[in-house]
Amino acid sequence: MVQAFDAAGFEIVMIETVGAGQSEVDIARLAHTTLVVEAPGLGDDIQAIKAGILEIADILVVNKADRPGVENTEKALKSMLELAHPTQHIFSHHGKYMSVASEAVDAALWIPPIQRTISLDGTGIPELAEKIATHAEHLRVSGDWAARERARLESEIEAFLQEELMNQFRQNVPESKYDEVMKLVYKRSLSPWEAVKMLMNGRSK
Repeated sequence: MVQAFDAAGFEIVMIETVGAGQSEVDIARLAHTTLVVEAPGLGDDIQAIKAGILEIADILVVNKADRPGVENTEKALKSMLELAHPTQHIFSHHGKYMSVASEAVDAALWIPPIQRTISLDGTGIPELAEKIATHAEHLRVSGDWAARERARLESEIEAFLQEELMNQFRQNVPESKYDEVMKLVYKRSLSPWEAVKMLMNGRSK
């Protein structure tokens, strides 16, 4: 569908996923900018950390920011970002403020910003749009736009290759032979690795 919209000339295509899982990672490979949307009071921040979903986020959005617990959710996300990215710590020493970077910060490094929104009245939506545009510009300037495009195309071609190779395999290996090998695997008399070797070599046990 994304390819169809792209071919039709749409400059912006938005994809919404259903939750944390492998599908989000697959979409992140396709999209230039990935937004991870959290909400206060639902425990989503913990679930996101468990699933590793924050690793694919380019921008973090805390929606329903008018609900209680928004500060805790934002604090949890900031803590997660500090663990994943080098940050600059500012402290007071003898009355003077000093800053120390935990690591050497790469100027080309993108640290996901956190944006509060309230979708019912549009609060924070213009600011979110600005952050998306800023990220797109960052990708172009840093060269990551071309890198992501290449990675997307490589992933797409690999998926087509796997599908085509599987189709050719099915055409060359009789169903009866495939079932015979699978029965051996079910009986634990043949390992899956041995089964693949046997089927690829075109022989049976």
